[in-house]
Amino acid sequence: MNISEYLSKQLQPGEDLVQVVRRHPATMTPSVGGGALLILLDFFFIAWWFRHHQWGAIGFVVMAVVGILLIIRGVYLWSHNVLAVTTKRVIDIDQRGLFERNVAETTYEKIQDVRYTIRGLWPTLLHFGTIVVQTAGTTTNLELNAVQHPVELQRLISDLQHQSQAKPNQDLTATELLGVVDRLKQELGEEGVAKLLENSAQKNHGQAEE
Repeated sequence: MNISEYLSKQLQPGEDLVQVVRRHPATMTPSVGGGALLILLDFFFIAWWFRHHQWGAIGFVVMAVVGILLIIRGVYLWSHNVLAVTTKRVIDIDQRGLFERNVAETTYEKIQDVRYTIRGLWPTLLHFGTIVVQTAGTTTNLELNAVQHPVELQRLISDLQHQSQAKPNQDLTATELLGVVDRLKQELGEEGVAKLLENSAQKNHGQAEE
């Protein structure tokens, strides 16, 4: 499953994906560059390899496979290490290996501060840095290193946070409303829900007459 499909399945009702941010492609240089160099050296010494007949052929294949795997791993980790910004929250997906993924998230009301750091020659020239989303309480801070255009990302998260705080009582979506009704039916029963609606209607009618 690619990261877009994974994120689409994590979205809540009424939630939209605004932006998916990855590290700068330059961060793939150690793994992708190392793998490519290994493959080039493998072909450079191809004559030497095949002078050793069967064992040389095996060594050639093994070295080529290792180089290819290094490249695949580097691209995979780069594409799956993301910071996803939605209309309701920020999701940090930390892919630490082919079979290890850590996911942390925070809603906008829990965000206390959003800051970025650009340090060093290459980060300054290539416009990448570290973005940190500081959260309230004991919740772990969300952090992505070597993220592209951290200034724009900080502004985006701050704007969405302000929009979220400016509309605390926005109307429920149809799906969310149906969910609330179902929960009330389970807790109060259909008769209880009907009585609750009747009392609410009478109260509103009385307020209208006043």
